[in-house]
Amino acid sequence: MTIIHARTPTRIDLAGGTLDIPPLYVFEDGGITLNVSISVMSVVTVEPLERGVELFADDSGSTLTADNYDELELGGDLDLIARIVRFYRPGAGVRVRTSSQAPRGSGLGASSSLLIALSGALNRALGDPYSRDDLIRIGANLEAQCIGIPTGKQDYYGAMFPGVKAIWFGVDGDRVESLVVNESTLRKLEERTILSFTGVSHFSGATNWDMFKGYIDNLVGVRLALKQIKQTALEMRDALIEGDFDQFARLLDVEWENRKALAPGVTTPQIDHMVHAAVGAGALASKICGAGGGGCMITFVEEGCRASVETALETAGARLLPFTIDRVGLTVETR
Repeated sequence: MTIIHARTPTRIDLAGGTLDIPPLYVFEDGGITLNVSISVMSVVTVEPLERGVELFADDSGSTLTADNYDELELGGDLDLIARIVRFYRPGAGVRVRTSSQAPRGSGLGASSSLLIALSGALNRALGDPYSRDDLIRIGANLEAQCIGIPTGKQDYYGAMFPGVKAIWFGVDGDRVESLVVNESTLRKLEERTILSFTGVSHFSGATNWDMFKGYIDNLVGVRLALKQIKQTALEMRDALIEGDFDQFARLLDVEWENRKALAPGVTTPQIDHMVHAAVGAGALASKICGAGGGGCMITFVEEGCRASVETALETAGARLLPFTIDRVGLTVETR
């Protein structure tokens, strides 16, 4: 019996978020989003069955079974997984197990990471007929069906491709550019970046929709904020290529200020308290991951200040999440 295992990283978004939502980047003459893939992983196992479909989400305890693909129930806890399995239909039957290391509502793109892992495994079961670009395109459409509102695309690239990268979005397609290829620079970025969970889950779809709707309605400040977000991402790209961490920290702080101007609810008093506590202990900049409102936060620190900042964050109520920068991206193994 052939069993397929797939793993994908989640991502920390650095700058340019929201510009990855179509067609906003078309309106803005192209978008650029920066993110870094991290070792908070999504894991999938796909096992063929003679008949029937069995879905198990080991981290949440949710299960879903059906006699065939067409009878898989949609709209429940495993809606996205069910949609993916119904699309790929790998043989007569299948057993799927999934798990995610990310906290629920983390803002790390965990659902998209799981989507890419499962898509990669099911694609392998079919003999790999789809390219990586195909998996991203199909996955984006399936997730949009699941959440019912426009969804950004950067998370799929964070799961599919490793390291620190810029994703360029344009009318002629998307392009991935690696920004940090020096191993020493990658280690310095790891050493000076803290990831923590604020303790408050968030639903990125709602905040993204507020931003999207604000742009379409031409609300004061929203379009200007998106232009500033794009400019910040372009400047941060240059800073990362040059390994200029002072400039990177400054721009990370600018990105957070840009983000808060996009929509109400991006920050909260609890988040502000954590940010201020980190600054008092030696942090240079912090920002919430994803669309905001809760989830995880990254904090970039002065050299030698990591321990004191971690203590300050924990005292303020944050939970530290150890990580490394992922160097591999999507991996699929057949056993």
